[in-house]
Amino acid sequence: MRTGLGIHVIFQSFRLLGLFVVGLAVLIFVTSIWMWMNHIYVNTTPSLPVGLYKKIDAPIEKGAYVAFCPPNWDVFKTAQERGFINASDGTNGNCPSGHGLMLKQVKAMPGDLVSIDSSGVSINGNKLPLSEPLSIDDRAQFMPAFRLLPKLLESSEVLLMANINDRSFDARYFGLVDQKHIVARVKPWIIFFNQ
Repeated sequence: MRTGLGIHVIFQSFRLLGLFVVGLAVLIFVTSIWMWMNHIYVNTTPSLPVGLYKKIDAPIEKGAYVAFCPPNWDVFKTAQERGFINASDGTNGNCPSGHGLMLKQVKAMPGDLVSIDSSGVSINGNKLPLSEPLSIDDRAQFMPAFRLLPKLLESSEVLLMANINDRSFDARYFGLVDQKHIVARVKPWIIFFNQ
């Protein structure tokens, strides 16, 4: 009698756990669909404040946060292999390159004078804080070394950087990006924590 009751309690516990897991999966699925429909992007990396960012209808300008599709360049393939950026899985953008969307801040636009070297990134003669490139990553693998002699940005070029983290994978490693790769201007919507 007691054994049957114990088995019944265990069965009920597994049933409740199964219902909880299914309910959680449905909630996550519905939430991701809602976020996709409302153009809300999740930032989990320390490149920008961690949280949710919402698409806004505003022009791209210096200081703006943007979501962009990384081009199909070798440097982005390497970054994806090392886990710096995600693959495109439909929830984080449908980028033609197969890479997931990245969120960065526009630091320079057409007409700005930009240089990138081993000491960091300079815009119009001013060195950006936290912009010195790393030579190796956390796994002791060499980081790509991108160099750009002083150059006036052309009509569609932008420089995309992190604004709070010296370990971000940004223009220090991949250089300038054409504005056609920018999918949306975004603004912080719910920030979980700032570094």
